[in-house]
Amino acid sequence: MDDLNMEELLAENEALKAEIEEMRREIEELHADADVDACHVAGLTAQIKALIAEGDTCPQKAAHPLLERAQYVHSRTGETVTKTRAFPLYREAFDAEAESLGIAHPEKIRG
Repeated sequence: MDDLNMEELLAENEALKAEIEEMRREIEELHADADVDACHVAGLTAQIKALIAEGDTCPQKAAHPLLERAQYVHSRTGETVTKTRAFPLYREAFDAEAESLGIAHPEKIRG
């Protein structure tokens, strides 16, 4: 192998190392973003559960129509599930987000 080929290989090797390092940084950023999203979901879930529990204890049930329970069909399993009447809002938002992300047939991945 002549010196020119060796120099080219070394340069290519260094370029690949730099690309790998950049990809590692990007992966770390994506992990951090996913962690923040998971924390956000946990916080929203806690809020929703607390609001539902508070509505369940309210003597004026008619004041909380979205908290009434209804039967729905689970999109993936076909089983009947009991959810609050707010469940269609979840499905609508889930599907809209999936569409914006280019996910076809979101009903196949959501509840």
